[in-house]
Amino acid sequence: MSLKILSITVLLFMGSLGSSAASQETRYERSLSVPCCYEAGPYIRERIIECIRQIPTRQCNFNNYVVKTESGEWYCIQSESKWMKSQIQKGAVVCTPEI
Repeated sequence: MSLKILSITVLLFMGSLGSSAASQETRYERSLSVPCCYEAGPYIRERIIECIRQIPTRQCNFNNYVVKTESGEWYCIQSESKWMKSQIQKGAVVCTPEI
């Protein structure tokens, strides 16, 4: 009898662990989907329709932003790259971390 009670307690505990981990993961993904940039220049406004900070992958780490162009292509742009710095200096695009 005590063995059954113990196994049920363990299952309940494991279930509560799994649900809390899942809710944290969802919240984490949602925070990363916050737009990270807004367009100021006409070229960028025409070309870039979406810019998000991406979950780290082999191609993108937290210092990178994923930019979607009007043609539907996705690019990883390092916020510290020369290209991004030149775009920021031109006022074409401003990237900020998610709040």
